[in-house]
Amino acid sequence: MRAPDPIVAGEFFFDPEDLIYPDHFPGNPVVPGSLIIEAFMRIVMSVVESGGKLWAVENFRFRQFIPPGRYAFRVTGKSDGAMQCVLYDDGRKVVTGILSGSDCSC
Repeated sequence: MRAPDPIVAGEFFFDPEDLIYPDHFPGNPVVPGSLIIEAFMRIVMSVVESGGKLWAVENFRFRQFIPPGRYAFRVTGKSDGAMQCVLYDDGRKVVTGILSGSDCSC
């Protein structure tokens, strides 16, 4: 069985000059997981008709620390409407996770 086609694929750039990095961590900057998840949320919300959905973060796994820089990503739809997110470093999966949407009755 072949992998599903991506809804969107591209590249994230985490700017090494961002003011967060001197504190995260001094002398060894690392992109915070929250920034990675936010980048995926922005992509998903820009390409998927949200229609008032609330998005939940599920099962994000960070396989290694990543320094600021450029990283390829891929977002693929799942049969239940959730979005599978993958971040790559030199072709290796370094972050995986799922963003799932549910209707808001707010």
